[in-house]
Amino acid sequence: MESSLSESVQQLVRPGKCVDVYYPDPQTAQKQCIRTTQNTRYVQSFANLTGGSSVLTIPPANGIQDILIIMELPALAPGAAAGLGLSRGWGYAAIKTVSFRYGGSSQYFLSGQQLLQNALRKCPNGSSRDDLLSLGGDAQTAATLVAGPQRAYVWLSLPHTIPSAEGKLPPLPSDLLTTQIQITCELFPPSAIFSNLAEVGAAVPNAYSFAEFQVQQVQMENRGDALAARVDMTQNALSYPIEFSQQEVVIPLANAVGQSVSLTGFRSGECKSISVWMTKDSDTAGAVKNPFKWYAPEDVTMTYAGEVYARFDKGSGALWNLVNGRLSPGVQDLDLGSAAGVITITTPRIDKWLELPFSQSFDPLTAHSFYMAGKSITNGIVNLTFNMPAATPADTDYKLHVAYHYNAVLTFSQGTCEYVL
Repeated sequence: MESSLSESVQQLVRPGKCVDVYYPDPQTAQKQCIRTTQNTRYVQSFANLTGGSSVLTIPPANGIQDILIIMELPALAPGAAAGLGLSRGWGYAAIKTVSFRYGGSSQYFLSGQQLLQNALRKCPNGSSRDDLLSLGGDAQTAATLVAGPQRAYVWLSLPHTIPSAEGKLPPLPSDLLTTQIQITCELFPPSAIFSNLAEVGAAVPNAYSFAEFQVQQVQMENRGDALAARVDMTQNALSYPIEFSQQEVVIPLANAVGQSVSLTGFRSGECKSISVWMTKDSDTAGAVKNPFKWYAPEDVTMTYAGEVYARFDKGSGALWNLVNGRLSPGVQDLDLGSAAGVITITTPRIDKWLELPFSQSFDPLTAHSFYMAGKSITNGIVNLTFNMPAATPADTDYKLHVAYHYNAVLTFSQGTCEYVL
């Protein structure tokens, strides 16, 4: 629509197209083409409640969005709970690995530690990060363990999922597959996640009282809108952009303030960023377990082929991550301690990590609709130097956790799909 007013100097010199933001206009309005409904009715119980592997199979029919795991531990008798406790996020701590396969695609794995870190880094704000960790199982002491059954709700961070309506991907189109989607979750036994001071009468449950998968599906109102009903998918392919996170690499660290490690195992493709965080074995090996007490390295320098791509001096990485994204890399947690033979919740703390980018900064919640190039690591080695956190002693039991994140596309054709990195 032509404007009757003359243009200003700014209208003349600024780049961009003219958009009417006064009246409703097709350029500023969008609407859903395919009418759909959403439901969370598909559930499947775990086959093993004492630990071990359970498999979720999703038949190819609808669009697949988020997948949750609901876990419950039984209420304990007062005498049985003496000296016991659970850390915040104990549902994630209960997961050893999760593997996923879309139809006939390759199968990939994520650890419980990586599952949580990947979920937190995708959250749109700090409140949702804190809530996601708390909903994953709140911290418990003997007093609350006897008050009733304890529940944890674990959101699975898979390539097609975002933990918010903000930036959520379209549903994974399982209607284009001829074989089922398979998610496998391997649990630790309950004894592995409880803090236990070995008081007389303490009795850790030998099984979870309940565990199930729950799937959110998007269903078309008219099956004639399905792509396979309109296009020959034996001759065509659908590209579904995702971010692919490779299974974490865990590197034991030497007893030294200054560290130098070589990162290897990169896949062929464009690496967008690298997540790094540190844990200490002593935080989980003793009677009191704090599995997500994460430490961020300081004075980090990441180089590839002799060129520096990330340099975060004096702990400045948190600010760089904030200004290049939305949030500083951390989540509110609670420390478990012990006093007089009982588990106590001591001071709050922040679990920290760092993101080391290769890709140009852009809103990560819209990255699925706007391609930003990553870096091809052709010789397969990235060098990382850093110092241990200044506030922690130079212990000998630190481990560095490293996860690589890639630009990727799932291509659907001929009843199956596969990753293209």
